[in-house]
Amino acid sequence: MNNTQLKNIGSKVLAKANISEDEKFGSVIAILMIISIILTVIRVLQECNKNKLSASCTAADKCSLYGAEIKEYSIRRGWFTKMRIKKILRRELSPEQYNKYSLALLNALLDTGENLNNEEISCLVEAANV
Repeated sequence: MNNTQLKNIGSKVLAKANISEDEKFGSVIAILMIISIILTVIRVLQECNKNKLSASCTAADKCSLYGAEIKEYSIRRGWFTKMRIKKILRRELSPEQYNKYSLALLNALLDTGENLNNEEISCLVEAANV
């Protein structure tokens, strides 16, 4: 697990959210919050796919499956995907922050998910498995 890579992914999402600098509720805290949200989304994906993976699956198999799922859900952007991410956002953000930033963060998460490379996906899957 590479903490700098996680920080870079969190920074990407925060930059795409277009939240003004004075409203980023402390950049370190915001990045940690974004990383927490991303890892929770990965854990939800893992829970949904636990029956698809056999016990003999390697880490590379898991990364390729989750990578394909992340990209597919990020591109399709169905109502169920948005609903699940919004549910996670509601848990992580205060009600005021949720009302103000949820749509921007949702779109930023999905935009970033479309463009993740294999190295970033494996880093996220590793971090979510801890």
